[in-house]
Amino acid sequence: MEELNGYWEGYYIYGLGFALPFFGEKVKLFAQLNFKDGKITGQHTKEKGPFSTGKTVNLNGFWEHHMVSITVHYTNNDVILEDGFPKENLEHDFEITYNGSLDLDKKAIYGLWYMEHEINGTLDLEIPPAEGLWMLRKAKKPVSDFDYSLLGL
Repeated sequence: MEELNGYWEGYYIYGLGFALPFFGEKVKLFAQLNFKDGKITGQHTKEKGPFSTGKTVNLNGFWEHHMVSITVHYTNNDVILEDGFPKENLEHDFEITYNGSLDLDKKAIYGLWYMEHEINGTLDLEIPPAEGLWMLRKAKKPVSDFDYSLLGL
């Protein structure tokens, strides 16, 4: 499975638990995955958006045959309130689980993600259950398109 190690990119879609205009919206997802002895480890970053701060977090999971399960645990995640202004460093924990299928021929993972509820926290805020679709494909890590001539280099 060493050929699966490395950079992956894809998206997730807001599903049940989200109202319009967010329901059905795609959000870009980037990951660095390592597959070893039936375990999946790595990091992933979501595109910054209405419900995401764009923070990079660790992930852990497993695969068995063509089934995959990955869990991302968020600790002290920035909270974005309904008015759109982030409140930082508010203590609360929650997990998002990504279950799905591994297609070895296409080097893709896809399935259903879900978030049950807030695990622990000091917020007077209830995070409702939510779920949606997700997909990742093995990809070449993009090369920076930053123009270094702007710095006089």
